[in-house]
Amino acid sequence: EKLSGVDEISTGLSFAIFLDKDKSRVWGTGSNLYWQQCAGTSGIPFQSVREIKIEGGGDIISIATSRESSYFLFDDGKARSCGRNDEGQLGNGDFINSESQKNPIVDVNVDKDIKRIGSGPSSQSVFFISAEDVWAAGLNDRHQLGIDEIGSKEMPVEVEFECEVYIDYVSSSGSHTVADGFYIDDCHL
Repeated sequence: EKLSGVDEISTGLSFAIFLDKDKSRVWGTGSNLYWQQCAGTSGIPFQSVREIKIEGGGDIISIATSRESSYFLFDDGKARSCGRNDEGQLGNGDFINSESQKNPIVDVNVDKDIKRIGSGPSSQSVFFISAEDVWAAGLNDRHQLGIDEIGSKEMPVEVEFECEVYIDYVSSSGSHTVADGFYIDDCHL
């Protein structure tokens, strides 16, 4: 089948996923060593574009990838993930990679309606953005998560800002994170 109707593309270290929002269909190609394409292939890469079946809470409205993990945002504000989880970057409360899970696609543990997911192709951290908050999980050896302590987080933790802010996008790498947004109050840093 010809790949068409792609609205979003997200790339990880050596793989890519594609989303057709109208049909809520996802495709992937490239590495699948950690089941980052949510399908077991015994580590064999997808050598051509293949459809990825993601069951969950409705239609998929957005996708994101990190180094070796994938994230899927549903229209009900919930997210699911799959792939490498050695730093807790799947956000499901453990450090178990998808290839070792009975069900390789896991629910992200955030109790808010997520509106956007942010990460980056060299990152082992992920950010879940709601209307009021930002939640982070994964690698935090250089304060990438924006919290006051060092150490990876397998459960999403709230990122606290010094002032009230509205965050629209987050992009992270292996060593730092950048957020785009604006101050809501009259905060002067």
